[in-house]
Amino acid sequence: MSLKTIVEVKDLTVNFYTYAGVVEALDGVNVSLREGEILGLVGETGSGKSVTSLSVMMLVPPPGRIEGGSIYLETSKDENDVLLMDDSTLRSMRGKDISMIFQEPRAYLNPVYTVEDQIGEVMLVHRRPEFLKNAVASLEKKEKGGTIEANNYRRMLRSPRSLGTRLLQRFGSKKNLKAEVRKEVVKVLKSVEIPDPERVAGMYPHELSGGMAQRVLIAMALACNPKVLIADEPTTNLDVTVQAQILNLVRLLKKNYNSSILYITHDLGVVAQLCDRVAVMYAGNVVETGDVFEIFSGPLHPYMRALLDSIPRPGKGFRSIPGIVPSLIDPISGCRFRDRCSYAMEICQKVKPPFVELKKGHFAACYLYGGSQ
Repeated sequence: MSLKTIVEVKDLTVNFYTYAGVVEALDGVNVSLREGEILGLVGETGSGKSVTSLSVMMLVPPPGRIEGGSIYLETSKDENDVLLMDDSTLRSMRGKDISMIFQEPRAYLNPVYTVEDQIGEVMLVHRRPEFLKNAVASLEKKEKGGTIEANNYRRMLRSPRSLGTRLLQRFGSKKNLKAEVRKEVVKVLKSVEIPDPERVAGMYPHELSGGMAQRVLIAMALACNPKVLIADEPTTNLDVTVQAQILNLVRLLKKNYNSSILYITHDLGVVAQLCDRVAVMYAGNVVETGDVFEIFSGPLHPYMRALLDSIPRPGKGFRSIPGIVPSLIDPISGCRFRDRCSYAMEICQKVKPPFVELKKGHFAACYLYGGSQ
């Protein structure tokens, strides 16, 4: 049975307009993420992995600009093409339908707010009605209903969001709402296996270890149970023991939340251990994608073959990939890997190879397997 596609990126083109020239960061990227799978997006530094993930969330930083293509995302709204969404729809989508775990947690945690404040803010942005209902139910259970405070909450539930906020401030019932949010914050911290979550909820980022800060960022991403989770090298700068814990946690999230996870990394060992499928990027292009076992056992693109050959093995000499990655400012024509490829042909210098399905579910962009020659 084929799995439903949750995210589909087609012919995505992204340029960065710099003083040095136009950086052609993504040149017609094609990649898809299916329901309940972990897709590994692998490639060298500068290959376009992070730009692809930021494009899916429409967070490409200036001077970057999405120039073409489409990004399909299954959302709770009617709109599905991310590139056509207005700012209001994008804000409601981020956190609720899709969330991102960044590789530097301390850069994305506010140092002057507690863990509870920061995760709670995400929850209140997308789940405020739910917490107001819980606050009403809690008050009625505690005071047998009919109190002025509970009646005020009912008015908030029937009011527009801005009016509900003003009523909440006016009648001074924030403590009840905060209590409901705290319960949920502690619950989500437990789900990412943080010990003593009640204590951690009241801590500030500088009081957390590197691994703990990364777990808090994961908890923040899970605050609204999104369908899609993007993990941008979440184990960078962590020691190997903590890395293993984070990878086990990612597996657990897939199992418990049925999340579709886009896992960005340059570590082929992590991909082999964690992912269901893999997409290989080189110089702004996806050059091969398919089932992780099939790609590791029988890679089709010369770049993926060279990557696997360059992995050190006992009793086998080290083989590096000759040459360097081409500049993305005025990049070379045709296949961007051709100057480093031992199979390069004349056509490779002139025309970019098409991204075609060579086996069932196994795609590659290479003239070795046919195409217009």
